[in-house]
Amino acid sequence: MGKKMSRKQRRKQAKETNKKEMKKMKDTHNYKTTKTTTWSKPKPACHTGQNKIFTTTSGIDVYGGGRNRKGGWWKCSPMVDLAIGPDETMRPSNKSILTGGTAVPDGWSCDNFVGRIDPPKYIIDMDFPDFGVPQVQDLFWYALCDDIHEHGIKSVSTQCAGGHGRTGVQLCILYYLLNDDDVKQSITSAKQLIELIRELHCHHAVETDEQQKYIARVLDIPVGEIVIEDRYGGHSYGGYSYGGGLGKAKGATTPTKVATPTGTTIDEALDIDVWKGALNEKWSMDSQDEDEPAECECCGHDTYNESDNECLHCGWSSPSSKETQLCYTCGRDTPVHHYSHATDDECMTCFARSKSIPCDGTGVQCSKCKQSRYFDFISHKTNDDKFMCYMCDADEEVIE
Repeated sequence: MGKKMSRKQRRKQAKETNKKEMKKMKDTHNYKTTKTTTWSKPKPACHTGQNKIFTTTSGIDVYGGGRNRKGGWWKCSPMVDLAIGPDETMRPSNKSILTGGTAVPDGWSCDNFVGRIDPPKYIIDMDFPDFGVPQVQDLFWYALCDDIHEHGIKSVSTQCAGGHGRTGVQLCILYYLLNDDDVKQSITSAKQLIELIRELHCHHAVETDEQQKYIARVLDIPVGEIVIEDRYGGHSYGGYSYGGGLGKAKGATTPTKVATPTGTTIDEALDIDVWKGALNEKWSMDSQDEDEPAECECCGHDTYNESDNECLHCGWSSPSSKETQLCYTCGRDTPVHHYSHATDDECMTCFARSKSIPCDGTGVQCSKCKQSRYFDFISHKTNDDKFMCYMCDADEEVIE
């Protein structure tokens, strides 16, 4: 009989095995590994929640956070006047947070006591792709700030998925435009502005060169020195890069040095490919320990590793590719995560309609939990031509 084991347990078992292999190699070949990392200043802890980042000179409170890091406008108390962010991040993964999880008939007085969260008076859902820039004209931001003053807005919430790149862009622009001329004159470049927001919010704020240049263009200020870490930042060995990620403040990392027995090369001491694999796994564990795991949008567990872009519990990864694939049924080019498998020639929407599976255009129904799940939350098609989400798939995994 097979023993049920979750994906998280499988990963833990694999790590324990790698630890034993590393110890065995060390004992056999008598070598040591050392890793020295030097940061320009101590690395602060990453943010959680929806926090007040700054108050403008006119008294407007501006908040920032990430839905995956226990943030979102629904975390603000008292509730803000205006919430703005990428459209796919503006609702909590667990919709019952807003309703209190209890359905009451219309007009019943007990409806006032179910714990419902009333949304802000104004919400702006932006077309703002992950790692990209807002798909609006530059003058949008100037008009937005005019609207904020005209409508008497005294509190604004900004957010995205992780609360880093896209949130950082919003915070930078709003900080500059909502403050008075004295503050504007003190900011000489996008570099300086980003570093200021990183001090106020998080050292990961603003994640790409494109985002830094966008801030400079919108605000009509110099770009300054690029302060975005190498896209493949993190630990490195011989040209290979492990861990790291976008949007971290630049740091200086010295290469790993390996001491081997006198007169013995690494290749002679052990199989270099096996050694690299084991060391890579060790460093991956070290990297995961640096930042507290975030909340997974799919399963809701606090097991989402942002460096690896993967949930350690259910295995879901946030879609980052902008690639599309032709559906031979509807004839449209749709995002690759709208297909349950890379070899499929029919998108999940068309397949669901042909099988009478509930589909609302943004996702399909999981056959186990019976919930409507976003397309990227779907793990695979089952043998009976239905869909299963990553959360349910993780609970069903079996190791023989």
